[in-house]
Amino acid sequence: MTAPTYPVALPTTPAPSARRAGLRTVLHLTANELRLFRREPVVAVSLIGFPLATVLVLAGVFGDTPDPEFGGVSPSDHYLAGYIGVVLASLALITIPVHLAGNRELGVVRRFRASGVGAGALIATEILLGAVLATVAVAVVLATGAAVYGLAMPVDPLGVLGWYVAALACCIAIGVALGSLLSTGRAANALGNFIFVPMFLLGGGGPPRDVMPAGMQSVADVLPLTHLIGGLRQSWLGTTDDPHALWYPLAVAAVAVLLAVRTERRRAG
Repeated sequence: MTAPTYPVALPTTPAPSARRAGLRTVLHLTANELRLFRREPVVAVSLIGFPLATVLVLAGVFGDTPDPEFGGVSPSDHYLAGYIGVVLASLALITIPVHLAGNRELGVVRRFRASGVGAGALIATEILLGAVLATVAVAVVLATGAAVYGLAMPVDPLGVLGWYVAALACCIAIGVALGSLLSTGRAANALGNFIFVPMFLLGGGGPPRDVMPAGMQSVADVLPLTHLIGGLRQSWLGTTDDPHALWYPLAVAAVAVLLAVRTERRRAG
């Protein structure tokens, strides 16, 4: 991971101007991080390439004929709607943790703190960065999948938007928490991939729920990704066999944010 070397301007004006300066700092840091990500092809592979290749294969294998094992919808629609969540899971478990932990390992976070950039600004930058990267990745996956297989229009567009925002918040919070806890990019990459594979397979990106044994269904039920993908499918397709309790991923997001803020403040102290 390449370490940014741009300077950070410190706010010195009274409270209202300080808040505006803080926002400008976050936007400035985010813009620079996005420029750096363009030099990291591995980000595009993990965030866009893997979900895109997998959804195209699965959608093509199972076809577009409505199937009762896929909740009565076509498998291609089932997977394309659900892979919004898979992209976000990759962001949560690999992209953000590796980026944040790698910056800490290279001393970037320490230089930010020495320049007066607090934990809040660093976390806000990661949140904004994650939102931009995820939205671009989701748009690419959906547009490509729809061009190849077609995609039904959402039954409940506002519901899709609401679940997407909830999924984005939960996944970014998890990513920031993991990146705050882990001290090296290599450790974050290893742990993230280790968690991502079973979460991806059991949380809605693998086989349909009806063909899973009861034990695997029980494991899937405790994964926040299962509920997020279930909510997205319910809103987009009007039906799903996946659980979709909105409170659960939001509770996970709240715990992750508290953990990230506490960890960063302890490190700063």
